[in-house]
Order: sequence, then C-alpha cells, then structure tokens
Amino acid sequence: MKRQSKNMLLDRLHRGVVYTCMGLTLYGSYMLGVRVYRYFTVIKPARQAEELKMLEAGAAKQAPTLDTAPTLTS
Repeated sequence: MKRQSKNMLLDRLHRGVVYTCMGLTLYGSYMLGVRVYRYFTVIKPARQAEELKMLEAGAAKQAPTLDTAPTLTS
C-alpha cells in the first residue's frame, strides 16, 4: 500500500512539473510573438523613416560607417 501511495505522489509531482513547463512555454511563445509584432509594426517603420530622413538631409555622406572591419585584399 505504501508503494502505491509513493507512486501517486511522484505522479502528481511530475504532472505539476509538466504543467509548469507547458505554461512557461506558452507564456514565452506569447512574449516572443509580442516582440516580433512590435518589431514589424513600430521599430522597423521608425528605423526606415529615420534612415529616409537621413538620406534626404544628405547626412549619409557625413555619417561614419558602421562597418569598421578592415578590407580584405587577395
């Protein structure tokens, strides 16, 4: 009788861990979706508008390049 009770306790504990992992996965997927949605609806258009504004102002020629890697020669 004691063995069956121990197994029931372990089964309940395992079920709780599985449900917790499922919940964390669902929550993480939701948060990832929110970040991807925000990137495509807010951040990317703002970045494109800022880049267009810089190009119109002619600041692209004056701005330092972000690529600071040395040029490879063969």
